[in-house]
Amino acid sequence: MAQEKKTSDIQKERIAEIEKNADLLLKETHVMTLTSINEKGYPRTCCLSKAGDNGFREIYFITSKRSHLNGKVTHFESNPKASVCYFSKGDSVTLLGEIDFVEDRELQEKMWNESDRRFFSKGIADTKFRLLKFTTLEATFWIGGKFRTCKYKKLK
Repeated sequence: MAQEKKTSDIQKERIAEIEKNADLLLKETHVMTLTSINEKGYPRTCCLSKAGDNGFREIYFITSKRSHLNGKVTHFESNPKASVCYFSKGDSVTLLGEIDFVEDRELQEKMWNESDRRFFSKGIADTKFRLLKFTTLEATFWIGGKFRTCKYKKLK
């Protein structure tokens, strides 16, 4: 007689499936929103092209520190809390997490895209160049008509 699956095992399978689908959705998504918290405590959302990812748990963005008063880099220097959202064909993923500034030159070179040279004529050597790493702490998925929110521990 076949052993019945435990409820917890079924839930783990469902979570694994929706996470896999979130990663597939991310692979076909190039522009997403990134929200910072401004100096007055309000959310500020902008659209950015994804520089790279390690699945939905870790997403990279290239941006510039042009404004010392109200730009997203300044916001993240004061408050690393962030949100990322991406969608395609009726499916969406909303992420809450934190931003870290990537100083690793090798990773900066890996994420660099020559199309960014229009903003950074000196490439990653430009003093305004910043590579942001978003790490997911909570994800809300709406994929294939299925809804789920999951919490995650910070990756090392």
